[in-house]
Amino acid sequence: MIFVGLGNPGIEYQETRHNVGFKVIERLKKNGKIIKVYRKKFFNGWDLEIEGKEIIIVKPKTYMNESGKAVKVALEFFNKKIEDLFLIHDELAIELGKIKITKDKGPGGHKGVISTIENLQSNNFVRIRIGIKGEKIEKSFIDYVLSPFLPEEQEIIERVIEKSVNAIKEILRSNLEKAMSLYNN
Repeated sequence: MIFVGLGNPGIEYQETRHNVGFKVIERLKKNGKIIKVYRKKFFNGWDLEIEGKEIIIVKPKTYMNESGKAVKVALEFFNKKIEDLFLIHDELAIELGKIKITKDKGPGGHKGVISTIENLQSNNFVRIRIGIKGEKIEKSFIDYVLSPFLPEEQEIIERVIEKSVNAIKEILRSNLEKAMSLYNN
């Protein structure tokens, strides 16, 4: 299995809503044992042992709108099929604090997911969608996803990152269906 967290590279984007996919990858690294590190042109990747299984985790080096290029290169590099892909990303259609695990779904307007589907010519992969929708959105969607979480949202996002990691651990321990039944609330 290959888990790809979406986000934007660079310090200026590090704490933005759009980068929760990166945050989940970082938390996975802390929860597992790194076996090997890969520094490539389009991505950084790690072989990780977690829950007694070996998985691959990846952070693209491309900007969100070009994520698909990095995802495709990573799948080719690690010799993985589209069906092995778990894409972790922020989701504006889901309220803050919730996650939803889906498979074979359309992109719903998310530029990173659109890019991935276009580059792979398929949507036959699992998505771990992390809700970032706050109480009120008083700016454009682009400005909103590129803004940091509010101080009162910090604790919630920390919990949802941990929840996402636990969902991934459940996928590894049991299966996708069990994780979906436990975490799609």
